[in-house]
Amino acid sequence: MIQNASMTKTATNTKGKLPLAKAQTPPTKQTNNYIYKNKLLTILQMEPEFWDKNPFKATAKAFPPGFHYKPTTILKTRTFYELILVDSNSVSIKHFKDPKDQTLNTHSTIQILKVLQPRHFGSDLNKGKRFSVPFDPVGYTYWDYVDAWTKVFWHQNTRFKHSWLIYFKTNTIYNFPNWFLQWWDFFGPIPEIFPETVQQGFSQFKKQYNSQESRIPADLKYFSSFALSWIFSWQYRYRKTEKTNQYPSLQRHAFVKWWTQFDSSKADPDQVKLWFQSHPEFLKAADLETSVFLNQKSHLAAFLAGSTSKEVLAKNLKEVLQMLQQEEEASSSKKEETSSAEEDEEDPFYQNEDDCFGICLD
Repeated sequence: MIQNASMTKTATNTKGKLPLAKAQTPPTKQTNNYIYKNKLLTILQMEPEFWDKNPFKATAKAFPPGFHYKPTTILKTRTFYELILVDSNSVSIKHFKDPKDQTLNTHSTIQILKVLQPRHFGSDLNKGKRFSVPFDPVGYTYWDYVDAWTKVFWHQNTRFKHSWLIYFKTNTIYNFPNWFLQWWDFFGPIPEIFPETVQQGFSQFKKQYNSQESRIPADLKYFSSFALSWIFSWQYRYRKTEKTNQYPSLQRHAFVKWWTQFDSSKADPDQVKLWFQSHPEFLKAADLETSVFLNQKSHLAAFLAGSTSKEVLAKNLKEVLQMLQQEEEASSSKKEETSSAEEDEEDPFYQNEDDCFGICLD
């Protein structure tokens, strides 16, 4: 069973009655406790009408039953958002109950199958797609789909100890939309929870990954490519106020830890090197050139090794030298063209050209 985070605690300010959030002392990674991500979302500014020193009681006053977020409509429940992701085949979700209390969800698992980009949804992002099963509302827009990736996680049990095991699917190529990077920033793992093998594998991945040419951060690419998993949990906390007579804002804080049952050897440095051999398009430029050179060298060695006599060997060597010379000449020509283009860009005429060139107001 997944270990759960401890319930949020508060300390009382000696100068007033409003509670202050207790300072967090991050647990050590060796015990596989939750690590605070230092990521938070402001949910609600407290008002006298629903204030309570216990944040769960405060939200129970402010939100409809079962809600842990401000509803845009009472029909858009967390179940609505879960159905969006499941019905669109974006995720697979399972909920696990306490054997002693079948009404209590102790933890849930969510496997990420795909994340729809706007172009995958249709030409009109505001036009609703109908669910494949009867439900009220009967469908959802793309913006509901985007919201679902956040609001589906806002489930909490009565013991305030619910957690999510999040993981990717093996042998799957993901095309993440840009908004998903913000999702990853809040819900994704952090290096502090990585076991030693994964730390080494991720270090190797960063050395080879061409992050300069990719909009996908290295950690997201690493986790999604090797189908890694982690555990996510959240807790309510009040923001500390400067004045004791002010009501605090309510925040949602993110916690993560490693899932110890995962076979870390699947993402070790050797597996990373093998992955880049199969996906050279993601290599850094220098590594890509090295990879091409070593591959060419291997082919040439095999070609020369096939020579059956000194005469054939001499002929093959001559062909190899001619080929290398032609490649060198082509490379030099390309460098000259690049240099010429750079000189054109440095021309003072282009540098001082009016931004509004070609516009006529008559």
